[in-house]
Amino acid sequence: MRFRLILEVDRAQGDLLPLSYQYEQSAVIYKILSRSDRDYSSWLHDNGFKLERGKRFKLFCYSRLIPDKYRIVPKAGCMNLIGNRAEWAISFLPEKSTTLFVQGLFADQHFTLGNKDYRVDFHVANVELLPSVPLEPTMEWEAQSPVCVKEHAGGRTIFLSPEAPNYAEAILRGLLSRYESLHGHPYNGDTAGFQFELLSPRPKSALITIKAGTPQQTRIRGYRYRFRLTAPAELMHIASEGGIGEECSQGFGYIEPLK
Repeated sequence: MRFRLILEVDRAQGDLLPLSYQYEQSAVIYKILSRSDRDYSSWLHDNGFKLERGKRFKLFCYSRLIPDKYRIVPKAGCMNLIGNRAEWAISFLPEKSTTLFVQGLFADQHFTLGNKDYRVDFHVANVELLPSVPLEPTMEWEAQSPVCVKEHAGGRTIFLSPEAPNYAEAILRGLLSRYESLHGHPYNGDTAGFQFELLSPRPKSALITIKAGTPQQTRIRGYRYRFRLTAPAELMHIASEGGIGEECSQGFGYIEPLK
């Protein structure tokens, strides 16, 4: 289920936002979701998840912020939010009890994004439930946040370009893994007709800093592009609502259909 958050910019701490803020978005979502233990536990239970100690729910993805007016400040590695509003799309894969749960918890929230040098306060002015995307066997999509696909070789992590020959296989593998996480069992349908076709002649690379300024700081590379996907209905639903690739709950892999 997709939601659009309408955010008001509060300039109490400034109006400069670091260009790498995806991890902070994830932290905000976790904090808000877990704010009401009773509602959070009930939601997990309704959607078939075991309430094990320390378990974290990760079947969501989200877009970058879309400010109404901004300018990039290259020397500071920031964007200057000139306007007073921004939009933020968040998609949750489970459907049971999600609408009222999300709208109730996110409405009228205040939160901060940024790092120790640059940060911006936001207020959630409205939470809108977006209409479901009509799904077809073959669809064209655009990655609204970078898609991360990686493999491990020789003790190194390699971030794959969408032009890599094994990229489609990795996309399918991620969708199958997410399906199993949601349903509690492997997908047993036919995937022989699965196809991923890159439509963008020049995919845009983005290197995102995670946990900036801490000992745990890492960088993750993803790519933004347009693509055509042919997949079974169950896996197309996973892609539409839960994203594609890896690290979706860290700000990667959110897609929207091409208009």
